Amino acid sequence: MGLIGRVAEVVALDRLRAGALRGAGGAALLVGDAGIGKSALAGEAVTRFRAADATVLIGRCDPDEGAPAFWPWLRLFESGVDGLSPSLLELADEGESAAVARFRAIRSTIGALRAAGPLVLVLEDLHWADAASLALLGALCREIGSTSLTLIGTSRPVPQPDLPEAEILELGPWDVRAVGAYLTGLGEAEVHPTWPAVVHRLGGGSPLYTRELARLLLREDRLARPAGSIGLPEGLRRLVLRRTVPLTPACREMLGVAAAFGAEIDVPALRRIVPGDAVAEAVEAGILVEDPSAPARVRFGHELVRQALYDSMNRDERIRAHAAIAAHGGGSPAEIARHRVRAAVDEESRRAAVEACVSAAAAATRALDHEEAVRWLGRALENRPRDADVVRLERAKAAYRGGQLDLALADCEAIVDRVGAPAALVITGFGGPLAPALLRLCDRALALEPGDAERAQVLAQTAFLMTEAEDPAAARRISEEAMALAEKSGHPGALVSAIHARHEVIDPVSDVDEVLELARRGAALAGPAGRPDAELWSRVWRVDAHLMRGDRAAMDAETAKLDALAARLSWPVARWHLLRARGAGLLLSGRFAEAEATSAEAAEVAMRGHDESASYLHRAFLGGLARLTGGRGHWPADLGADLSLAASAPVGAAHIARVAMEMNDREAVDQTLALLRTALPVLPIDLRRPFIVMTAGEVAIWAGDRSLAADAYALLLRYAGFYLNSQTACFGAADRTLGEIAFGLGKTQAADGHFAAAVAMEEAAGCAPFLALARLAYARFLRPTDPRRCRELAAAAGVTARRLGMPVVAAAAGELSRDPLTAREREIAALVADGLANRAIAERLYLSERTVETHVRHILAKLGLSGRADLRGASQYRH
Repeated sequence: MGLIGRVAEVVALDRLRAGALRGAGGAALLVGDAGIGKSALAGEAVTRFRAADATVLIGRCDPDEGAPAFWPWLRLFESGVDGLSPSLLELADEGESAAVARFRAIRSTIGALRAAGPLVLVLEDLHWADAASLALLGALCREIGSTSLTLIGTSRPVPQPDLPEAEILELGPWDVRAVGAYLTGLGEAEVHPTWPAVVHRLGGGSPLYTRELARLLLREDRLARPAGSIGLPEGLRRLVLRRTVPLTPACREMLGVAAAFGAEIDVPALRRIVPGDAVAEAVEAGILVEDPSAPARVRFGHELVRQALYDSMNRDERIRAHAAIAAHGGGSPAEIARHRVRAAVDEESRRAAVEACVSAAAAATRALDHEEAVRWLGRALENRPRDADVVRLERAKAAYRGGQLDLALADCEAIVDRVGAPAALVITGFGGPLAPALLRLCDRALALEPGDAERAQVLAQTAFLMTEAEDPAAARRISEEAMALAEKSGHPGALVSAIHARHEVIDPVSDVDEVLELARRGAALAGPAGRPDAELWSRVWRVDAHLMRGDRAAMDAETAKLDALAARLSWPVARWHLLRARGAGLLLSGRFAEAEATSAEAAEVAMRGHDESASYLHRAFLGGLARLTGGRGHWPADLGADLSLAASAPVGAAHIARVAMEMNDREAVDQTLALLRTALPVLPIDLRRPFIVMTAGEVAIWAGDRSLAADAYALLLRYAGFYLNSQTACFGAADRTLGEIAFGLGKTQAADGHFAAAVAMEEAAGCAPFLALARLAYARFLRPTDPRRCRELAAAAGVTARRLGMPVVAAAAGELSRDPLTAREREIAALVADGLANRAIAERLYLSERTVETHVRHILAKLGLSGRADLRGASQYRH
């Protein structure tokens, strides 16, 4: 029988087919309730595509929890098409995160599909699709227009997958006319005209119900007679079971076990449990359906049929079926665990269920499916394992790896008093809102008096958290104790933790030599400790250390090593740090647009992992970039909403103070400077400290707050000779800022030394953008006393600024590089510099003495000099 109704939908799918023939890819999603005819419509489309010699691949989702990730795609790739294999979607445990491994598999698969096209891909029952399958489907749909692929999916309305670029075709129930067409099309008997309305009313227009009712009426030979009561059993379940009545008892028994298997059945495994060949009988009856490409498997023609058969089994029958399948059916660890759980009724069977669930979790972990591992470990806990604390600890680790921090913390809190240090060390590298709870875990673990190695690791975790809680004195003291214990124990893991804690409590700028030594030790211990993160942190620390030293060659070499490490680990956090390092390098090279794009990419990588700090770090980078290119970065024009950020942390106050100064918002400046005045004496020593101190000094000079500016200058002096550059933001040589603050405080001799040092440092570092800034700052300082040198520096700064696209710097440099004197004024200035009096100048130039006096006043004003004596010292004007 041909397709009933669905004219509009067939037309839409024909358009898709026509596009495919032109080489334009496309996708359609057929959406409707169970039994509405989605598969029939998809089958019609497949028939038409095959008639046009298209290659069609079909995959179906499985509702059972034992189905592995990418299940429908795995089935689809068993087609034998060159270049397509289930191995494309294998996620090997190579030290990378689950998200990255999945992303790599998806990209490889899309590439293989592109290369294998043109193809027609049919994916049925997407409402049961796992997250990995949907991720691949969504990624493919976003690109499908540029491929030679056609994709047709079927799904129930809830949950309906979100498929970009796919045309949604919603299938509703048949109307009375369509029901009548179906009954008439059976061709087995004349249909009395009263039946279509009755069948439509009883079946609600559902094609599935209509088919089942029609089969019942045909068996009872009632279609030719006027419609009457049907005596319908309650619900579809009993209706479906009536289809099994003609089957042999052996076939019905086999179908019960088959229903416990799931949507798809491994025939050899089924025969080991239910001997005989009842499968052929069920296939002939249309209850089971063969797959010609996989003769060892059969499936139920409809999930509702399977569910009805399963529900008809009593409790004992279901338990026996699942126990037999677990024992003899084989399958993946997840499939075995599913059956063991459903057969767990006593101590022995629960113990078997726990073992199976733990094995399934281990398999999921190897495949980097941490959410699945959490779920199976949860099922193990439901069956009351003897070693419940061990299972809960493993679930906490899986939850941490999968980003379920709340569950990980709850599990650790539940067991830390018995398990001790291992529970306190599950969640590492996180502070912020979690810090108080994690500190309590450490305290409880230490109360159990662990050995030196474990105690060192817990103390190191405590020191890290105390730094996050802005208690630097306690953090330093505890980190020293952690290091001493780690050295005593010689345990590689303890040493790695202690090194990390030590790094958190030292000044990353003035203690840069120690930072490099810690990085060397951490990298060396990464292998023995089984801690690849130790090498990652070592590389990151080295990048920042070389940035602060201004060693661009070493920084570039370290970035290349970080690139290789990130490729090997495939961790999002490694990719994030690599992109931040690249962004800093691009900024220092004057490639501003590329630097901004790279920073944005880094933020996107971090935010996909729900790192809330990523957006602020990106804004910090843009703030440093804006000092070179002009503007405020990405800070809003209205600072009202951001003053709360200023109050929450000194670094926020510094950012807002800088923006408020550029916006000439004196009220906001005063508010933020009041916060900074309180914060400066107690600032923790970290990478934020130089930026906060530097900004406080700059803004205080602008606001005329000499006291705060002097405090900031004194604190910033420790960074003289270093570069305030990091992966977070780059500001150039600290001496440039020191010079500007000193100049504002009237410390002209100190300012001159700082500015000269800044220019020399940027020249040595080969950093053109900050060399332009240093030259401009020095030129401003020298304008009153050495105009010629001022113009030379400003001209050089202007050339660089115009080349790199620094319009604000270029404009300021252009103003300074121009000689403010007219030709006559330069002539008079030279004579004054030679020591001539006004009368002598007037006689030599044939001018009145009053005219000369007027010129001299103009010259002094333009050059910012206080009197003739200053002009006499300006050697650049002497003849």
